[in-house]
Amino acid sequence: MERFRGAFPATIDAKGRVKLPARLREQLDEAYGREVYVCSFFPHELRVYPLSIWEVYEERLLHKPNTPAVLKLKERVSYGQLLDTDDHGRILVPALLREMVDMEGEVVVAGRINHLAITRRDRAASILKDTTLTDEELQELAQLEL
Repeated sequence: MERFRGAFPATIDAKGRVKLPARLREQLDEAYGREVYVCSFFPHELRVYPLSIWEVYEERLLHKPNTPAVLKLKERVSYGQLLDTDDHGRILVPALLREMVDMEGEVVVAGRINHLAITRRDRAASILKDTTLTDEELQELAQLEL
């Protein structure tokens, strides 16, 4: 399985298109093709899944019990859309989804191992500056050998 790594600056233009960084676009095209599912798990981030990866995730969701958290997640990701990257490596982020997560202008496209995440640039900077792991979280990660 191809793994997406690294974070790259990008822009969502006035038409709602974001050009995927060359390295990530090449990985996507070569390993998975041009079909992607774009959705949001969190109010500050878009996720771009290669369709084959999304279908595995979707299948797992179908077989989970409908707890309040699972139902909330199913509802949230249902606002996503199946898209194709164009010949220039761009995806058109649907207007409704852009509005829901307040996504426009300068962004960061980051590889998250099996998907891409798009975050507003100011939000990404804030995460790097202000987010630290607690001692408990560090212990948990150490127990997981991470």
